[in-house]
Amino acid sequence: MRVLSGPPRYFFLRRARGVREELAHWPPEDKSPEAPDNQICVAVRLYPVEGAWRAEAVKSEANLKEQVEGAFILTRETVLGLSRDQRSPVTLALMGVRVVKMDDGEFTSHLVVRVTGGLGPGAPSAPLVAPISAMILGRYVERGAHAEAELDLRLSPAQIVSAPAYMPDARIHRAVGLALDQTILSAVARHAVTYEVLGGRVSLYGRADLTALGEEIRAALNQTPGVVDIDDHIIYVDQLKDQVEQALAAKGMGGIAVLSEHGLIALRGVVPDSHTRYKAKDTAASVPGVRGVIIQDLKVADSATV
Repeated sequence: MRVLSGPPRYFFLRRARGVREELAHWPPEDKSPEAPDNQICVAVRLYPVEGAWRAEAVKSEANLKEQVEGAFILTRETVLGLSRDQRSPVTLALMGVRVVKMDDGEFTSHLVVRVTGGLGPGAPSAPLVAPISAMILGRYVERGAHAEAELDLRLSPAQIVSAPAYMPDARIHRAVGLALDQTILSAVARHAVTYEVLGGRVSLYGRADLTALGEEIRAALNQTPGVVDIDDHIIYVDQLKDQVEQALAAKGMGGIAVLSEHGLIALRGVVPDSHTRYKAKDTAASVPGVRGVIIQDLKVADSATV
């Protein structure tokens, strides 16, 4: 399965021209200057590529007449069900596709769906963001000049209800800030962590002393409305020792002892020559988060003992 790590955005599906939208304010128009370049389209073509689905937006009805080999089409007429529980009467309407930009195109990470039946009066009314990895192809139906896929999601009703609701990034940003304020109790530690939101993805930056704090932050964000995924770039000081040791070992200097405190790295041991001594220093300094490297206890072996 391809790892989709690039910047995300949405292809929002609209009804055909002249057909009334049944959901108010859809497709959404996020006017925030920091919003991703979301697109409104009439359909999305999906192409299977190396275990993933490359996506292509179809902007107008006229473009639907183009015959494209190897692709199937998602529209607002695409119907989805839940296959985890064969007794489930749940039906879902497709509202859009979330894509991630990679070097060789844009690939689908999630489907935006809306519950249209089967969950009773307590069903969520907002569109939900479900992982594309849960999608299975039911059947392929030809409709006039084009064909449409009928899909299922390999999810239970409880799993679809717990999926994140689609929200504009500006709203998610505010909710994430509140979640971080409530999770990171130290004002100094909170000031050291920054974040940004793009296409429902929360990217975390900064420094933290303990990996355990990162686990608490991610747990809180996973419960924050609208958060689709989390990209953690925080530098954890308690991991620096292991990271420096790994970097040294990768360059054949695994015998050097490493001490770490408050982002400062001290190297100890014996190396064969001055070149190796300074190579070790440069290697340790290149590890992200290292604030300084002390090598006064890293000795060069006497030429007589080398």
